[in-house]
Amino acid sequence: MNIEVLKYKQKDKDIFIFFADPHYVRQLVKISDISTGDKNFQRPYDPKRIIEIKNYILGKDKLSKTGKDIYAKGYIPNAIVLNLSSKYKLEGKSDGKLVIQFPDKTDINKYKETIEIIDGQHRLLSFDDDCKEQLKQDKYAMCFVAFINLSSDEKKEIFMVLNERQKTVDKNILLRHKKLLNLLLDEEETRYEVIAKLNDGKDSPFFNRIIMAGEKKKNAFKASQIDEILSSSKALDKLIDSKNQISDTHYKVFKNYLSAWQTTFKGVWANNKNTLSKISGFRFMCYLFPYVYDVLKSIEGGKDFQVQAFAKIIDEIKNTHFNSDFDLKKADKFQYFQDRTSITKLANKLGKELIEQSQDREEDILV
Repeated sequence: MNIEVLKYKQKDKDIFIFFADPHYVRQLVKISDISTGDKNFQRPYDPKRIIEIKNYILGKDKLSKTGKDIYAKGYIPNAIVLNLSSKYKLEGKSDGKLVIQFPDKTDINKYKETIEIIDGQHRLLSFDDDCKEQLKQDKYAMCFVAFINLSSDEKKEIFMVLNERQKTVDKNILLRHKKLLNLLLDEEETRYEVIAKLNDGKDSPFFNRIIMAGEKKKNAFKASQIDEILSSSKALDKLIDSKNQISDTHYKVFKNYLSAWQTTFKGVWANNKNTLSKISGFRFMCYLFPYVYDVLKSIEGGKDFQVQAFAKIIDEIKNTHFNSDFDLKKADKFQYFQDRTSITKLANKLGKELIEQSQDREEDILV
């Protein structure tokens, strides 16, 4: 089978571009996995990544807001880079066109693992038999950039250029662009709204301390960092309504909670060396919030979510587990703030203790 190619030259190297069915090309490639000792120049083989890409290809990734039912089309416009072995022959036709001879279906077994993937392994491997079956009659062509019979040193250089020298879009800037392009999902847009208010509100304890795009600020958090923490901690879940929106009143509840930390630890809140001024401190506060919120909600009908109400509970946390300076070493809590898992465990532990203490108080009052 002949596949028409375009040829161009960079310095002394011929490079070919062609279009083909990725399901067909997949049958000819060698799967590379560094974790099994493979010496090819690939990332470790990641089955989960392949599933993610396949779901995107099949149009299962939601891109729109609730109720509009708009999903990704599954376009992959960037090319996969291949190294063809010497079995693949270049041939010029009488009409001036160039083709590379690929095996017919009957000869595919003779060409197994004759193509190395220099870049784009997970993209190509997503086109498995299951993907082909679900696409049914939909034709899917992709662009491939190919070299023929690269040396080991040439493969190393090209892999390095594609995977090390090129920079991906910063997550923070990507988040900003998604907002501007109206591509944020409902829950993402709600979190972004909260983050923007925390940064813009002069009464916010994080006023002008959040990097919303690519601007430069000292001792500031990136919006993408805060977004990840708000998402993983589920800090806003109790404040968001059934439409995945948050009212001004409920935003103020969360802001008051953070302000209570600022009030309780006023002496060190602005100290950029203190844990509370770092992203680890913000993570701890967010993971603890659902517990503190539940405690306040259980008190006298749950109507008082002012700063002082939160501060009363946080002051109790300070006196029981920390100190006025939130000095982790003196409080023997330093080890808990070295990684996100430990921070999460500590917040959950202290939060559960708050709930238990609150329940004990209620029982005492009833008795």
